[in-house]
Order: sequence, then structure tokens, then C-alpha cells
Amino acid sequence: MTNYQALGIAREDRDQRRIATLRNLDFFGAPHAALLFMPEVGDCVRTAADVGMWAQTFLLSLTAHGLGSIPQTMLGFYADTAREALKIDASHKMLFGVSFGYVDKTAVGSDYRIEKVPIDESVTLHV
Repeated sequence: MTNYQALGIAREDRDQRRIATLRNLDFFGAPHAALLFMPEVGDCVRTAADVGMWAQTFLLSLTAHGLGSIPQTMLGFYADTAREALKIDASHKMLFGVSFGYVDKTAVGSDYRIEKVPIDESVTLHV
């Protein structure tokens, strides 16, 4: 099942798909959002990894405290706007945002979960 199917939106319904996509820009109605920026340091790979590990811990912590969260890479397309509004130096690159708050369990699509392949199909262990 896709996110659009969970929302009851047909693939050919471009107008409803556009409206659903725009929900990213109102943080899906969540009361809080964190925007994750990183400084340019060297090749940025290690810094991006550090931010990613922090973000994963943040997401797990929110869940442990009964909150829901949505990582949103689309927000990165508006990094210049966010930097300007928040007075963040241009040398800091925005990776993504996270919307969070208590889940509205009555909202259409709130029970949507991304299907995942089994770990043995996505991870190779070298021992």
C-alpha cells in the first residue's frame, strides 16, 4: 500500500495528490517541527552521519514518549527560506525536517506504515 492509497487518493487524482504533497509544508498539522542543519566540514559525510544518528535517536525518543513523528526531506527544498527566517548562516546545509506531536489516531492515513523488506534482503553481513 502506498501513502496515497492509505489516504484514499487514486493515483490518477492529480489535484488530491498535490494537496496531499502540500501537507508537508504545514508539517502535516503537527504542532512542532525540528529543522536539521549541518555545518560544512570537510567532505560533510561524517557530519551528515552524525546528524542522521542524532535524528534516529530523536525519532526513537519521541516514540518512547508517546509522540508521533514524520521525517520530511521535502522541507530541504525550502532551506534558503528557513535559513533566512531563522537567521541561520548559509554555510549550514539543511538535511531535512521532523514534524512531531501527539498522533491524531482519527486522521485518515495515521496508521500508514511503510512496508519494509526482510533484513536479509537489505543487509549483507561480512564476518
